[in-house]
Amino acid sequence: MTFWRFVVRRAVFSAVVVLVVVILTFGLIRLAPGDPAELLAGEAASPEYVKRVREDYGLDRPVYEQLIIYLSGIIRGDLGFSISFSRPVLDVILERLPQTMLLVGSAITIALVVGILLGILSARRAFKVQDTVITAVTLTLYSTPVFWLGMMLILLFSLWIPIFPTGGYFDVGVEKNLTEFILNVSWHLILPACTLSVFFLALYTRLTRAGLLDALSSNYIIGARAKGVPERILLYKHALKNALLPIVTVAAIQIGLMVGGVVLTEGVFSWPGVGQLLIQAVGYRDYMLVTGIFLITAVSVSIANFAADIIYAIIDPRIRTG
Repeated sequence: MTFWRFVVRRAVFSAVVVLVVVILTFGLIRLAPGDPAELLAGEAASPEYVKRVREDYGLDRPVYEQLIIYLSGIIRGDLGFSISFSRPVLDVILERLPQTMLLVGSAITIALVVGILLGILSARRAFKVQDTVITAVTLTLYSTPVFWLGMMLILLFSLWIPIFPTGGYFDVGVEKNLTEFILNVSWHLILPACTLSVFFLALYTRLTRAGLLDALSSNYIIGARAKGVPERILLYKHALKNALLPIVTVAAIQIGLMVGGVVLTEGVFSWPGVGQLLIQAVGYRDYMLVTGIFLITAVSVSIANFAADIIYAIIDPRIRTG
């Protein structure tokens, strides 16, 4: 199989996955109890007014007809109209998306850098005190709930030792100065980014350690060591490259898993991102907004997995020829 055939096949597969997610989300959200027309009209609204609201937003039509209209709108770049914000869904999501991308990007960067470094240290000191300590700490972090860790960090570093703010995106008034604004946002970002990164950091540490130990016991490493190749070159130039292969795939897959962590983290730290927006949309039974959020999430995860497949195929040609 040529490289470009591999790319096309993965692209088609990603598009199908996004379509399936949209259809499932569109149907499942409508099985939830509650009527968005009644929520929008208000408790004191008459049945006639509720009926008119339902007709205005197309909620009186069959589900399959609503789905066809929605899919045709996606092709035109129209994700529908948010009944809770009275604005186009795409505008509402794009307003919150940069904050979530900043949080997720920072968390992934912290998890990858720190996790790989700890994994290298753990593998170099395998079965020694350092390895035991790192293993115990990472396993503890791996099993720690995100919301509980976030609250503990707020309690420790915002209340007992007031270093960081308890939540929010930035302080009022700092947006007038760009440098001050960037520093203030970074200051607010530290605790939520660290909270979200902990679970993934622990996993990357364990994967790096296991991959390095497996690579270092391979025949080609043993042969190179017998020829007198320095241990540092064996570790960083040869063994680490093979050890990082599974991390590329896992990192892409876990962008999807981060959605759940983002919702909890943004809730704990009052971070104004897509996670908070999803909670509001579910509360108001805003079908279009919920479906739009899951569509954007599915597209993001598909792109990440597609990029991981391409990177993996470049690093290891056996993937595209197998």
